[in-house]
Amino acid sequence: MSNVNPLLTQSFASHLGIRGAHFYDSNKCEFVPWDKVTRDIKSNLPPGFYDKLVEAIANYNPDSEFVTVSAGGGQLTIELFKVNSEDI
Repeated sequence: MSNVNPLLTQSFASHLGIRGAHFYDSNKCEFVPWDKVTRDIKSNLPPGFYDKLVEAIANYNPDSEFVTVSAGGGQLTIELFKVNSEDI
C-alpha cells in the first residue's frame, strides 16, 4: 500500500474491521460508517452513484478491504482496496 495516499493509509488503519467508506481528496480523508452512509449522505450524492456506493459497501470484507470515494475533475470515483496480509 506504499503508493496509496498517506491520509488513506492512516484512515484504513484506524477503521480496520468497520464497515463504511473513506471519502478523500489530496488534502483530507473522512471515514463515514455504514449507518451514516445509509442515513445521512444519501441526499448529497447522485442517485445512481449512491446505489453503487451502497452495493460496494455491502459487499466487501471490512477486515481486509476498504471502499473509498474520491472527487476530482467533476467526477466521483468508488474504489476497492484489498490489503495484503503483510500490510496489516
